[in-house]
Amino acid sequence: MGLTDLSVKEYVQRIAAGTATPGGGSVCALVCALSAALCLMTAHLTLGRKKYSHAWSVMEELSQSMEGLLSRSLKLAEQDAEAYDKVLAAFKMVREGKARPESIQDAMKQAAVIPLETLRTLAKITDLVEEVIEKGNPNCLCDAAVAVQLIRAASKGAAYNVRANLSKIDDHNFTSRLQSETTSLENTLEQAAVRFEAFIELLLSS
Repeated sequence: MGLTDLSVKEYVQRIAAGTATPGGGSVCALVCALSAALCLMTAHLTLGRKKYSHAWSVMEELSQSMEGLLSRSLKLAEQDAEAYDKVLAAFKMVREGKARPESIQDAMKQAAVIPLETLRTLAKITDLVEEVIEKGNPNCLCDAAVAVQLIRAASKGAAYNVRANLSKIDDHNFTSRLQSETTSLENTLEQAAVRFEAFIELLLSS
C-alpha cells in the first residue's frame, strides 16, 4: 500500500513513528495537494450555481488544470519518501561494499529534484489561485485563503528540503542550477502569497 492510499490517521502515524520516511518533503507535497484540493472545492461550489454563471467557464477550465496538479502533488508525496529511502539504501550498500560511493551522489540528486518539483507544482497552482479568489464562490473565500497559506508553508518547506540535499552533493554545476531555480521559485511564491493575502484581507473587510 502506497502512502497516499493510507487514511489521514495512518499517514500521520507513519510520520510520527520515528522512521526516516515519510518526512518533511513528503508532507510538503501533501500540503501542496491540499492547497489544490481547496481550490477545486471552491471551483466545484461555483459551478452549477446560476448566481455565479459568469464564472462557470473559468472554473471549468481551472478545475481540469487543478485536478492534474492535485494528482501530481500526491505522486510527489510518494516519490519524496521513495527518493530518501534510496538515499538510505545507497549509504547502506556503500558501507557493505556492494556499491560505489557515486551511488550516494546519484541518490542525493534525485532526493533534491523531488522537492524542487514540488516547488514547480506549487508555482503552477499559484498561477490559478488568483482566479479562484476573484471569480470563485465568495462563500469559499476563507478556503481559498487557507490554500494560499498552505502554498506559502509548502514552498518554504520544499525549498529547505532542496537545499538540505544540495549541501551533500559534490557536483557544483548541478547544485548551482537547482539552487538558482529554488531561490527564484521561493521568491516568486512568497511575493504571490503576500499579494493574495492583501487582496483577501481587502475582500474580507469590504
